[in-house]
Amino acid sequence: MKIGVIGTPNRDTLLLPDGRKTVSWGGLVYNLLPLSHYLRGRGTVHPICPVGEDAIEDFLTLLRRFDNIELGGITPLAPRQNRVTLKCQSFDEKEETAELYFPPLPLDHIRDHLEGLDFLLINFTSGRDLEKETLHRVRQLFRGPILLDVHSLTLSDPDPKGRRRMRVLRDWQDWLRGMEYVQLTLTEAASLAGQNKTTLAGLVEVADWLLENGTLGVIVTRGNLGALYFHMDEQGILKEEVPAFPVQTLVDTTGCGDVFSAAFVFHLLRWGGGGLQSITFANRAAALKATFSGLGPWLGQ
Repeated sequence: MKIGVIGTPNRDTLLLPDGRKTVSWGGLVYNLLPLSHYLRGRGTVHPICPVGEDAIEDFLTLLRRFDNIELGGITPLAPRQNRVTLKCQSFDEKEETAELYFPPLPLDHIRDHLEGLDFLLINFTSGRDLEKETLHRVRQLFRGPILLDVHSLTLSDPDPKGRRRMRVLRDWQDWLRGMEYVQLTLTEAASLAGQNKTTLAGLVEVADWLLENGTLGVIVTRGNLGALYFHMDEQGILKEEVPAFPVQTLVDTTGCGDVFSAAFVFHLLRWGGGGLQSITFANRAAALKATFSGLGPWLGQ
């Protein structure tokens, strides 16, 4: 199995609710390390991403610890590494400030690394990862399944203080058309539907449009409420509720959505059987990530 991952790694500073501070790699890394773990002895992970020249050696040193992560799709850029600070007021409320330096990845770089992939995960970790036309061309060039994680696509550019706010993504249909799987949070779904807060009607509007335009499954992650899965059968559109996996101690929910998408893609590719089983597996993986901060368990710490 070969799984490609497009997005952006970040240098994260996490200010946790209990006052502790964690500094580590984040963003795309929360896709790469779980996939490496799941694919051990079964396949390879192929990141297609930029890294700042000031951080490239540290990033490659991290990834070289995992012999099934292929490094050929990583491109160094002259700007500094993207940096994100997350002030976690609670496990659900986070105030983000960001320093974003990277331009979108060019198609010429991406095209060279699509051949032979079995699945492509596109994660808008910065929101600037790809231009819309590049995304369209990737969809045309890659004939395998794609999961697109909306993530920061619904966030504004940083203001003068680096703060990012939710925005209405008015052309969301153009961005998401043709993706086999779309993953988003309740807040991101509200952004797509043009709402201040999520309503069931807004969710259904978004899911209906996607499923009627070629998407196989729409995944809405809800933290400790589990996930919703919209899909179609011969009788029409179905909404399934998948409960969360319970854990005793919550530490840090940063990266849980990224771990979820990695686990979902792996399970779907490895065992098939439809999205519901894969969501159950992904819920468990995301819940376990919430029991620690940073990358420790993947690094044997």
